[in-house]
Amino acid sequence: MTIGLRVAIAALFATSLWAGGWSAPAAATDAAGNALVTCRAKLTGEHLVVEIRAIEGWHVYAMDNERRAKEALAGKMSLGVEQNTEVQISEGLKVVGGWYQTKPEDFSQPELRWYSYGFEGTSTLAAEVERTSGDSASVTVRAQACDSASCVAVEADLDVPLTDGAGEGFSTDSLVPVRSS
Repeated sequence: MTIGLRVAIAALFATSLWAGGWSAPAAATDAAGNALVTCRAKLTGEHLVVEIRAIEGWHVYAMDNERRAKEALAGKMSLGVEQNTEVQISEGLKVVGGWYQTKPEDFSQPELRWYSYGFEGTSTLAAEVERTSGDSASVTVRAQACDSASCVAVEADLDVPLTDGAGEGFSTDSLVPVRSS
């Protein structure tokens, strides 16, 4: 089965599973149009919750990857540091609290002075937010998706409904705070 067919089947399956206040899933693709990462988001109580799914064999980096790498390097030079995953809200909501994320995995190779932290499979990002206007929010997820041979900058635009799930609660207990600069 080709990667394109696997991605199409996964997208159809994901769409049926991702109902209930979630935005429509958006695929972040490489230059050839292959989906590497799928994202969705929803307003749950007072939190914007973003879910990121990297396809098998790929991963994305933590929201504070650069900070974690800088701490691990302790002033030493590095061969390079991968991009942080970013969530940008352009309308409908504003962030009023710090971000939380799934606890990042350590992908570091200290012998090369290369430190990186991120997520394989499904990860969750969340922040306390306030509504600013409208019935939906525009959210963009930017990340660097990598496999064992290459890295690709990816972006997914989401239209998040602000009506469904607003009464639900959300707990950040299973997440860790994003380290600020």
